[in-house]
Amino acid sequence: MTQQLTGDRAHDARRGRVGRFAVIAAFLWSLTAIPIGLWQLLDSEGGPFTHYLYEPLFTLPDRVPAAVAPASLIGAGVLGMLIARARPRLWPLTALYAVVFGMLMSTTTPMSLAGYLCAFLIPAVIVAGPTLLARGRTGRAVAAGATAALLIGLGVIGVIDYGAVGEFLATLGSALAEMRGYATVQIWMVLGGGIWAALTLHLLLLGRDGEPTPKWLTRESAAKWGRVASWTAFACALPYGLVRLTWLTPWTGVTGPVGDDFELSVRVWGLMLGFAALAGGVLCLGMTQRWGTRWPFWMPVVKGRPVPPMIAIIPASVMSVMFTFMAIPFIALAIRQDALEMIWSFPFFVWGPALGAATLAYAIRRGVVTPRAR
Repeated sequence: MTQQLTGDRAHDARRGRVGRFAVIAAFLWSLTAIPIGLWQLLDSEGGPFTHYLYEPLFTLPDRVPAAVAPASLIGAGVLGMLIARARPRLWPLTALYAVVFGMLMSTTTPMSLAGYLCAFLIPAVIVAGPTLLARGRTGRAVAAGATAALLIGLGVIGVIDYGAVGEFLATLGSALAEMRGYATVQIWMVLGGGIWAALTLHLLLLGRDGEPTPKWLTRESAAKWGRVASWTAFACALPYGLVRLTWLTPWTGVTGPVGDDFELSVRVWGLMLGFAALAGGVLCLGMTQRWGTRWPFWMPVVKGRPVPPMIAIIPASVMSVMFTFMAIPFIALAIRQDALEMIWSFPFFVWGPALGAATLAYAIRRGVVTPRAR
């Protein structure tokens, strides 16, 4: 009995910390909505919502004054500050904030940035792979030396043009610097959607106080449906990743024939993005595999030790929220570009919820989320 009471207090304390964090985050996010709205209101030509890349899901009629949209954003910020400490019965309002800012006002830009960031990591993983897989200090030292020698040799014989790589990175950096304001606001909106979704979930859980815990939230049940969700998320990564792998062949892929006139840089980027998608799918399986709870043998220093749950839960939660929010903007983009094949290539409408469910099951099994009956 004493042990149960101690567990109950720990559960309440943990949920209380999460709830306070959600409230504070929602308040601060709402506070930042005011200067962003003022920015657009005072600079209607150069504001973040008039950037040439901004393609909203819907636009206001031409007869509506341009000041209405930024003024509405300012009003939403003020209202958000007031409802950040909402009571459980007001969860539909916080859910509305999550849907509007996370799905309806956002674009695919945050997803594109995340994809390219993951693609950048692929070469680093390939280079570091032999060193990580080697056994013992001597083996890792030999693998690292061999990898460095190989990279230098490829540069000497011209297989890798490091000068061209540097120019490309400089060009990419300039492009990112040019769109920094717009991209920052887009990330801010998706972040806000996630914050309001977390607050909504907190309010719904508060509303369940005094009710018995559903059976499906037990560890035994979570292990079963979490496995299904994990494999579903993995399957969602396959279409895009496998299609991009066809760029290694002369066959026709989603983007059309890959011939000699197909620029090498485009081919490389496509392959890197494809490998990034497949790697993300494999990581989804970590929610139910042993290496998701204990570091595998090829990880130096930490191999065999328990994986801290939040190392998996935080990034998986972020990506599940982003995938879910990107579903509607991505479908709209595919329709606008008459490229409906993009919808099945990027099934975010399934991928996001499946990854979110797998993450929840993982959190329950690891004891981070501890449902209990009262």
